[in-house]
Parts: sequence; C-alpha cells; structure tokens
Amino acid sequence: MTLFSIPQTALDTQAKATDPTTSVWVSANAGSGKTHVLTERVIRLLLNGTPPARILCLTYTNAAASVMQSRIFRTLSNWSGLDDKQLQTILSKLENKPVNTQKLANARQLFARALETPGGLKIQTFHAFCESLLHQFPLEANIAGHFELLDDINRKKLLQQARRKLLIHRDAQLALKELFKIISENTLNQLLYEATQKQHELSEFLPFIFSENGTEQFRAFFNLAPDDTNQRLLDKIQQIAALPSYAIKYYQTHSTPKNKDIIEKFLQLATSSDETNIINLVSNIYFEKSGKPRDFSRLFSKKSDEVWPFIEKEIEDKQNQLPLLLDKYQCVKLVTLNIAAFQLCDIYLKIYTDLKKANNLLDFDDLIERTLYLLQHKGASQWVQYKLDRGIDHILLDEAQDTNPKQWQIIQLLAQEFFTGHSQRTNTRTVFAVGDEKQSIYSFQGAVLENFAENGRIIQKKVKQVEQKFEKIQLNYSFRSTADVLKSVDLVFESPENYKGLSAEHVKTVHEPIRVHSPGDVIIWDAISKKTNEFPDDWLSTVDHLDTPQICLAEKIAETISNWLKNGEMLPAKKRLLRAGDIMVLVRKRDQFVPALSRALKLRHVPVAGADRLQLTTHISVRDLMALARFVLQPQDDLSLACVLKSPLFSLSENELYQLAVQRTGSLWESLSTHSSSHAVFKIIFERLNTYRTLVDKMPVFEFYSYILNNDKGRQKIIARLGTEANEVLDAFIDHTLTIQKTGLPGLQAFLEILSINEPEIKRELDQNCEEVRIMTVHAAKGLEGAVVFLVDPGSAIWHPQYAPHFLKCSLGDKQVFIWRPNAQHHTKHFDKVLSRLKERAEEEYKRLLYVGMTRAEDRLIICGYTNQKETPNTWLQLVKKALKPHAVPIKGPAEDITAWRYCITSSCPAPVYQEISCETHQIFPPLPAFFHNKVPTESTLSKPLRPSVVGINDTKTEFFPQKERFSISPVLGEKNTKKTFSIEYGNFIHQLLQHLPNYPPTKRQDYAQFYLNTKASHWHKTQREKALHHIWTILDNPDLKPFFSNLSHAEVALMGIVKINGKEQMVSGQIDRLCITHNSVFFADFKTGLSPENDTDIKQHHLLQMALYQKLLQTIYPDKNMHALLIYIKKAKIFKLLPEKLDALLDEIIV
Repeated sequence: MTLFSIPQTALDTQAKATDPTTSVWVSANAGSGKTHVLTERVIRLLLNGTPPARILCLTYTNAAASVMQSRIFRTLSNWSGLDDKQLQTILSKLENKPVNTQKLANARQLFARALETPGGLKIQTFHAFCESLLHQFPLEANIAGHFELLDDINRKKLLQQARRKLLIHRDAQLALKELFKIISENTLNQLLYEATQKQHELSEFLPFIFSENGTEQFRAFFNLAPDDTNQRLLDKIQQIAALPSYAIKYYQTHSTPKNKDIIEKFLQLATSSDETNIINLVSNIYFEKSGKPRDFSRLFSKKSDEVWPFIEKEIEDKQNQLPLLLDKYQCVKLVTLNIAAFQLCDIYLKIYTDLKKANNLLDFDDLIERTLYLLQHKGASQWVQYKLDRGIDHILLDEAQDTNPKQWQIIQLLAQEFFTGHSQRTNTRTVFAVGDEKQSIYSFQGAVLENFAENGRIIQKKVKQVEQKFEKIQLNYSFRSTADVLKSVDLVFESPENYKGLSAEHVKTVHEPIRVHSPGDVIIWDAISKKTNEFPDDWLSTVDHLDTPQICLAEKIAETISNWLKNGEMLPAKKRLLRAGDIMVLVRKRDQFVPALSRALKLRHVPVAGADRLQLTTHISVRDLMALARFVLQPQDDLSLACVLKSPLFSLSENELYQLAVQRTGSLWESLSTHSSSHAVFKIIFERLNTYRTLVDKMPVFEFYSYILNNDKGRQKIIARLGTEANEVLDAFIDHTLTIQKTGLPGLQAFLEILSINEPEIKRELDQNCEEVRIMTVHAAKGLEGAVVFLVDPGSAIWHPQYAPHFLKCSLGDKQVFIWRPNAQHHTKHFDKVLSRLKERAEEEYKRLLYVGMTRAEDRLIICGYTNQKETPNTWLQLVKKALKPHAVPIKGPAEDITAWRYCITSSCPAPVYQEISCETHQIFPPLPAFFHNKVPTESTLSKPLRPSVVGINDTKTEFFPQKERFSISPVLGEKNTKKTFSIEYGNFIHQLLQHLPNYPPTKRQDYAQFYLNTKASHWHKTQREKALHHIWTILDNPDLKPFFSNLSHAEVALMGIVKINGKEQMVSGQIDRLCITHNSVFFADFKTGLSPENDTDIKQHHLLQMALYQKLLQTIYPDKNMHALLIYIKKAKIFKLLPEKLDALLDEIIV
C-alpha cells in the first residue's frame, strides 16, 4: 500500500518522456525519478522491438550503471513469471494502450534476449564506452590494440619518471634557469601537475604559441608594443618616480620626522640599480599595500611650494602614470615566464606521452581524446561511423548536466547519422538526455552549466530537419522529499540573487511534492563560533582543543543522533523508528569535522560508515608504521626510532625516551641496545625491534605488516590509544600494501617510496542501504538520499583567488589562449576579468551545492555549521536562515548556547527532542571484550591425507610411506620405459570400461566397448584391443561378481575420513573401483591389471594394505554391516576374497 497517490499529470509526463519513438530532453528536479524514467525508456525501447545491442545508455558512475541495469533485469525477469492478466495490466499501464498476445509473448522473452545479447545491454559510463570503442577500432584510433588503463599508482610513477627526465633534458635547461629565478620547486611541481591535468588542451594551444607569430600575438594580448622591453620600462618607471634633483636637495636639508622615512626611500630610488629594489621602492613610495595612492600631504608646505611649484599636481600625475607602467612591466616579466613555462610543459608532456605509449597505457583523458580523434579523423571516421551506424539506434544519457564539452562532441558525432536522412536504418532513431542544471556541481571535471540546454537545441534542430518528434520535458514532481523540505528549497531560491546561476535560464525553483501530506520539517541551528578565550593563561599547561567549533558541533550532532536512537525517535512519515542508516551528514569539505564526528559517534556506539575517502599517509597510525619501516631499513635513523618508541606500538613515556636519548654517545639504537641489558622494558623493546629487522628481509611487505598488526598485537595497541576509527585506516593500509605488492615492486624500501610519492587516497562506495550513519561530501552524496540529513556549513570563504587554477583560459580573437599565473605577486589587470568570472562561477556552483545538499533529505533536514572567525557573508547557513527564519518558529536547540528554528507546514510532525548536550568528549574508550585478548585455540593438525593406492610397507616393520616418494625417478633423468607407459594406459582403459559399461544394457555393451577402444586406443594393435575386450567380458560375465555390477552398485567411489590406528588418528583418502551396499553387507572390490598372484599368499603386501584401509573407512561409516573385500586381477580373471580379520590384523602391525 502506498502512502501517497501519484497525480495523473506526473504519470502523463513520465509516459511522454519514455516514448520510444521521440527524442526527448528532460530537465528533472531532484528526486523526480530520473533513474526510473531512464529505466522505463530502455524497457519500452526493448518492447518496441529494438535489439538490446542497439541501445547505448551512458551514465556518470559505475554505481549508477549497476543500479539501472539491475532494475531493468529485475523488471524483465519478473515479467517472465507473470500470468497473462497480470502482465497485460502492467504493459497497458506502461504504454498507455491495450496490448495484444504477441506483445505479451515478446515481453516474456526480453529477459532472455537481454542476457543472451553478446556483451549484454550497453549501460556503462562514458569512459567505459570509449574504452570498448577503442578496443574495437585500435588501428583507426592510432593506438595499441592491447592497451590498458593507467591506474593512479602507475600514473604517479610515470609522472615521476617524466619529471626526472625533464630536469636533465638538454632543451629544458634554459627554461628551467629562467623559471628558477623567481619560482620554487613547489611552484614547478604545481605547474607540471596542472599541465598534466590540461594535457590535451595545452597540446592544442602550444603549437600556436611556438608558431612564427605566436609570441607576438601573445604579447599583443597584454597590449605590449614591440619596444616594450624589460629594461626600457624599468628606466621609464624609475625616471617618472624619481623626485627632481632640486627637490631632493631641498628635502635633504629640510626633512622632518614626519617625512624622513619617505625621503630616505626617494634617495635610495635615485641611486639604486637593482631591478627588484626599484620596483619595490616605487610601489612602497607611491602606493599603500592595498594599492590605493599614498597620501603625500606631509611633504607639502609653503616652503616646498616655493622650491617645487605645483608639487601636489606632479605627485598626482606620477600616481596616475605609474600603475599602467608597473602593470606593463609585470606583463613583460609574465610573458617571459610564460614562454619558459610553455617550453617546459611542451617537453614534459611529450615525455609523458612517450612513456604511456611505451607501456601501452591510456589515461582517462586519453580515452576521450582518442575517441574524438576516431570519430573526427578523415581517414577513419567514415568507416567507424558506418560500423556504428549498424550498431546503435538509440542513445540515452544520464546526469547530462555533468557531461563536459568534449563528451558532448562525442554524443553529437555518434548521433550525426541519426538525423541525416541517409542512414541505413529505416526505423526511428532517438537521442534521450536527462539532467538537472541545478545539480551541475562538477565544474572541476570540465562540466559547463549551459552545455545541457545548448546541446538540446542542437539535437532539436536536427530532429526537426528530418521531421521527427522532439520533446522538451520538465519533471517538477518530486517523489523523495516531503512538502516541508521542498517548500524550504523553493523559499531559499526564491530571490533573484539566490537563483542567479542555478540554471542557464536563471529562474527560481518550482517543486511539486508527491508526498503532500507526509509530515516533515526543516531545522536551523545557529552556527557555533570560535571561543575568544581558547588558550589558558598559563602557557605551560596543556592546550585542550576539544572546544574548537568543529569538534563542538561534532559532539552535538553525535549526541543528538545517539539520543534519538536510544529514545526511539519516530519517523512519522514512515510510521517507524529512526535507524542509523536513515541519517546522512553532508559536508562541503573533509576537514577536522569529519574525523571528529566519526570518533564521537563511535564513542557512543552509533554505527557509522566512516569517511567516503581516506588519506592514508595523513593518519598518525600510518605515519607510525612508516616510521617503523624507515627504522628497520636504517637503524641509524634516530628520528624514526624515536617516533616508533613514542607510538602506540611501544608507548614509551617522555622520561623513558629522555633517559635513552640524552647524553648518549652513539645512535639512539645503540643506546637502546646498551640500556636493554639493565632495563626490562628496554630489553623487551630491543628484542622486538630486532625481530622486525630480521623479518623485513624474509617477508614481503604485506606479510611484514600483517605480522606486526596481528601476530604482535599492533592493531590492538593502536586502537587502544587512537580509538576505533583507526581500525578502518589500518584495514585500508594493509589492503594497500597488498595492492602495491601485486605490482611486482619488491621490498619495503620501494613501498615507502611509492607511499611518499603517491600519498594514496582510498575511495569508498558507501552503500545506500547500509544500517550506518553516512558522513560524506555533498559531491559524493549526489544521487543518494536519507530520511534525516544534517547539512554542515563550514563557514569558510566561498571563493579565494588561491583556488583559481594557475593556467587561466582567456580569449585572443577567435582563439583560446592559456596564461600561466605563477603566484599572486605576478598579477596584472588582465587577470581581473578572468578571476572575476571564476569567482562568479564559483559562487553560483556554491549555491547549486546547497540545492543538492538540501534535496538529499526525505523527511527532516537540519542545517547547522561552525565558524572559526568572523562570519563569511552568504554562506549556506546564512542563505537558509535569511529565507526561512520569517516563516519558522523558535524551538529548543541541542544546547543552551545554540538557538534553533523550525520550519514546518505539515501539522502532524512533532518537533525533535534534544537532551542537554555538553561540548566535552568522552575520554575513556569502551573496553574491548575479554575474548578479544585471547588467542584462538590451535586446531589439532592432521598429517597429509594418506592414499591407500600408493602406500607401501617396510620389510622389517610395517609402516606408512608413499611408494611414489620412495621409488619415483625424475622424468627428466629417468629412461623412457615404453612398456611401463603402455601398461599404465592399458590399465586406465580397462578401469574406464568397467566403470561405464554396466550403465548400458547388456545388448549394447559390445558395441560401446568396441567403439571406445577404436576411438581412444586406435594406436593399439588389433590383438591388444581384442585382448582387452576378452579380459573385460571375463569379468562382467562372472556370476560371482554380479552384485558389483547391479543397480545397487557404484563405480569409482571417493572416500575420505579419519581412522584410528594403534590409538593415533590418520587422515585417509582413496577411491574404490566398485562398491555395493545391501541391507546387511558391504561389498567392495579393487581391479588390478598387473601380474596376477598364483594364490593368496603371493598377494603383494601393499595391495592388502590398500584393502585394509578401505575396510577401516567403510567400517567407520557402516559399523553394523558385514565387510566383503575382493581383489580382482583382470588378466587372469582371478578373484581373491580377503578375510576381514586378516585385514584388521594387518593394520594392527602398522606403525603410524
């Protein structure tokens, strides 16, 4: 039973969007069922007769592709089991028309067709599609056919190799010399990193800058004349900035305390020849730090006017002329630096590209670029389009607002044959895209807000030209959130300053709730501010950081959640108790707040999924483990050893470390060795560290750290000190050691080097259905939802120039050029417009992030935050508070010092209940269960299973030993024994026939046996085949052996078990040739194809021992049945019945 009814208009809109004969551009609000619409469209395309292989559905993430595919398969599999009436109802509702019998039959077959289609339904990410396309056309794409994707570890490895090669490259030395005049190594690394990020854009731009007139055009962008050289501009600046000589003479004799400092600077300027000093002096003399003209009134007097008439006017003229000249001077310097940087990037990117080619690797950017090349290249594009024209009829694009411009180019190229009128297809081919501009939050991956609508217009124009159907559809109805949440969103984005940039058309949001009567609410908590008296008066006392705003808010949220779960907080809309899995905490960035909240929740025993990303090398536990590795590799590393001794692994106190370190004559390790002879604690530590030093040469990295964390209780010690949140960090670390180990890089030293280079970040997919509190960024929460959502505002600046990329893209006529901005000191007015636009874009995306965060909530939304300084204007919390406070009512907050407001338009939702929350954290970790400290009991170990068929006996005293081990000879060294090889083959064929012939009627056994031997033993002589048949019929026709070939018998029966021999347990494993079990007896037989003994006294002892072991196993299984053992020698058809007592007696003589 549903809790709400769906309006017919919503159903009609969805049906129009899923029409398989229409190209559709869907703009959908958050929670409006985008995935549902996309899934239904795929299903309707299949129902309409489209082969599964001709549908291409592109999604943004692998998780989204998996969800969509599972929904489609679940629907289609359900259809295959429904009766006609049920299926007819579903299909009629889906297609909004009656369906015939043929349609029902087709619907039932869709599941099988989708499964049997080679490659399955093409529901994949953009990069996965490009990869598959390139594997299909490697020659046309000019790449290796067996290329592999470049993972993060190998990518960083290649970049390091490229950097090393760059630094010693002959053609890079002049550029490096020029750059290192003003930049640091960190700036160089930043330059190379951004060049890699923009490798393909720069590869298109660099040929222009190095063309014949490229540098001149680049200078023209900065309005530089050909004669605007560095020295000429410097001379002009110094000339204009200097005081007249007569003025200097006057002020030298008439300077006052007020103007003495500035006169000194004028004197330095007149005599200085240092370029940097001249520029600094001019800037300091004439301008404030903020850039405003300096006040020179202290230089003005009646006497100065007599010496220097019009002084005020001339100073003002200088202050007007100098900014332009100083900016031009900066531009000249910047052009020189840019040319050097571009030369360096050009060499670096070529080296990086060559390294990828040498290793047959492509990165994700390469996949897009090579696919574009494949579809655009004149030589191959027509052939590729011809092949694709036969393979794709319908393109569906999910999360289209996050598609970057080059991906849109691929979509347009794939679809260009759809609407030309010359395609091989006679059926209607469509393009479908669904997205929400308000959720475009991936600009850092190249997404452009306006592209969604712009590409929709392009597709619409093409569709109309061929007179096909095209629809633009708006999905306003939201199935996820309650009316309270949706109305609060509309109120926040009602004002023009808030909805500007929310969409390309700059319009306010309109949401229609499906859950009209479902109770919900929106709560606003006041921001927690930094306390003014954070540090104690006594600077020697310990500084306690527990009252920082981040930790204080984390404690309040954790205590609130804990109380809800303990006291049974209800979800009125769902008519059940709140669970941990219903709660999401969304943040803008992963700062101190995230681990603080995770720790606070775990201390209260609230299930928490942990962070969605883990920076391994920043966690103190991983740093300790790395320090241990550095020490065992180099025992003279005193700092690493000191870190290890202070770590949870050894927990030395300050006094104990002081005792070791102070007044030592050698290294810290030598001091520890000396003290170990007289100090029990030091002795234990010394011995353990020595053990680690021994193990590091014997164990791979994974086993080494596993020993420390598990065998040596390192994990237990770290968790006891750092808390349970360290557990998942250690899990991620030990997994990473295994990942690195699989790359084939040997040893701990290589592992440490990779860790220091890579600084790995572990990405974790948080399950939507997990029963744990989820903490993640708003970006990571895209597509997810929670009944209760905490949206945390960090109170930080929305944008800062330092966030801007160092490569700024600008327009030069009809070209796009890049300008490299090394640092803030190299700023010119040409950057202002670009930076201003970047700031505007960042502020717009900031509001779209707020929209995404608010719309994750189903029933309850809580907006809260913290600030470490004075409040930043227009933060999330301020925008929401300003919009909702006039419509909200004050309620009790989570603490006395926090004011709260509640917005609610449904009357049936009770306000949340808070208990008084202190800002103090729990300092005592809950004790681990007692069993955690106990070792798992060692299981009794059994010897290697004994096979009766290969067991021999000793002549002097019967004992177990494998015959093959005693008598085997290396096949390499041994002589070839053709006779022995034939005997083994002969025996195997006899056993095979005796196994299978009893399953055939007696009248057909002769034909089957003859056919088998003629096929499998055709290389035998005819007489050998006849001899084999004779032996077989002799056995099968023997009346004494009929029980073994009856319906009650079994062939080749495997047995395995433990038998007690002389009081000792022995594992036995064997295979009985024939076994027959009756109501009171067990008959078992073993066939032998070797030489037959004349009588029972001549039977080989190991044959008897084999039967004795079989009997012992069978007696264990059937203790109440009589045993009948038979040895059958086939060549002479001799049958020996073995007495059970004799076999038991033989076992009694065995020494295990």
